[in-house]
Amino acid sequence: MHLLLIRHVESVDNAASLYGGSRDAGLTAHGALQAQRLASSLAESRLLVKHIFSSNLERAVKTAHAIRDAQNNAHQSALTVVELAELREKHFGNWEGVKFASGSTQHKPVQTGAETLESLRARCNAFLEQCLAPVMTAQTVEPDNNCVVVVGHGISLGVLTLALVKKLSNGSRYDSTRISWSNTGYADLVISMSSATAVDVPAASSSPWSKLGFRVAQINCTAHLHGLRKTRGGIGSAAHDDKQKTIQGYFVASSRKRKASDVTN
Repeated sequence: MHLLLIRHVESVDNAASLYGGSRDAGLTAHGALQAQRLASSLAESRLLVKHIFSSNLERAVKTAHAIRDAQNNAHQSALTVVELAELREKHFGNWEGVKFASGSTQHKPVQTGAETLESLRARCNAFLEQCLAPVMTAQTVEPDNNCVVVVGHGISLGVLTLALVKKLSNGSRYDSTRISWSNTGYADLVISMSSATAVDVPAASSSPWSKLGFRVAQINCTAHLHGLRKTRGGIGSAAHDDKQKTIQGYFVASSRKRKASDVTN
């Protein structure tokens, strides 16, 4: 099966070059378009999404909801999104909302109150053991195009990936320097039964992860964004309003209205 580790769409903090962390920053107008592209691309692919896990921060939740809606429409399924605090981004303490320093003219204050790496690792391991492990072990005999989606954040996804591959039977061969995520970029890990069985480990004490191996199919895949350009004049970086419609939306609404009228008449 496939495990897609997806970074959220562009947020207003991303556009403003701010440390977002656990701030609940909303989407930009460009981010909303990214979500549509990502969701449509996955719905049109050969992959069948069976589970969606997401950070409970808005920028991740909106990304996950777009994927859910597209999957349900395309496959007449009834997917839901499991929103989890364990998948939130690292908290940057007093750097939350502070602009990235660039050059010698900008100076950030000394960082205080930030989440430790140990805390972040603990959250990621809790998610792996409590949520992902049951799904992974239950799905190993299912069709190979089944897919699990995890929507998170740049730093926390990196820590989560390293924690995951260390649990897998061939995780020692993974190159951690390859980890990178653009907005809506995703890593595609293909999980399968390991060719090496833990014959020397008693069954009662053997970890379920020892039965699984993986290969990296893609890293930071953004093919779905090909040709997408941010609207100029600051419009693309502005906060997205869910009540706004695209011009395509108006055409669709008009078409549906005419069809309903035709039926009535």
